[in-house]
Amino acid sequence: MTEPRRPDVPGRGVGGGRSLKTAAEALAALRFLGAAEDGVTAEALAAELGKSTATARYLLNTLCQEGFAARDRQVGTFRLQETPPWGDAWGAADVPTDDYSRYELPERLSDAVTELYWRTRQRTYLARWEGDDATVIVDARGHQGLARIPDLAERIPLASAHALAVTKALIASSGTRTALMTTQDDLEAFTGTTITSTPAIELELARVRKRGYAVDREEYAEGFCCIGAPIFAPDGQVAASIAISTPSRKFAVDADELTDAVRDVATAATRGWLESDPGPPSRGADPVPRGR
Repeated sequence: MTEPRRPDVPGRGVGGGRSLKTAAEALAALRFLGAAEDGVTAEALAAELGKSTATARYLLNTLCQEGFAARDRQVGTFRLQETPPWGDAWGAADVPTDDYSRYELPERLSDAVTELYWRTRQRTYLARWEGDDATVIVDARGHQGLARIPDLAERIPLASAHALAVTKALIASSGTRTALMTTQDDLEAFTGTTITSTPAIELELARVRKRGYAVDREEYAEGFCCIGAPIFAPDGQVAASIAISTPSRKFAVDADELTDAVRDVATAATRGWLESDPGPPSRGADPVPRGR
């Protein structure tokens, strides 16, 4: 690659200010319902939110009473209403909410790449979506002699996205691309630890959403581990990801310290972008939680 220039529901949004925990739980429940075509049970929502089944059921009942969800009493599952209470289609807008490639990344994100490199002294990457089926590395840092991930190109196809932290951090926020990836029958096992089954990938992406960062442990190349975190645009949608690759020996010793650095820089980059360009009100994308 060339070198271009829960404990509970997550409660820290892109602005870093105070938030209402109950509202965050309701938004998380809506996102969970929206991602489940076959509906969800109270037990499944409880596991997702880290709450009791009773609390999850009260939350679902409230969403039903307010017109956001409906219950199938025959099977006991809940699903989103076909349209929200205000009548328009879910996500109706001039620009689809899943079109993350529309964002023009600010130049200040290059500073974030540099900062992460100096904090970790590991090879550092900034990535964004390119079209519907690929991720492109738009910036990178790494000193001469620093080991590179073998065969990693600047353009990463969706068929390889299941094996890299820099792409997992993006895919976890995109229902459309998650569906495209998990419907493929022949995801490649690059190493013996590559996650290739649909249930395992879905569980992995759920962990990414819950923790606010992604990890791959020698899933793309033996001897290399990666850590990535999402960067949010001012409207609350994930627009990019920032990541490091590191030798597996170093990861085994310094994983916590490296993870903290990646998440700290991603959070600071998100906050700086918001402060420089407030943009339209947030549409409720997953915030970056602080707990692990």
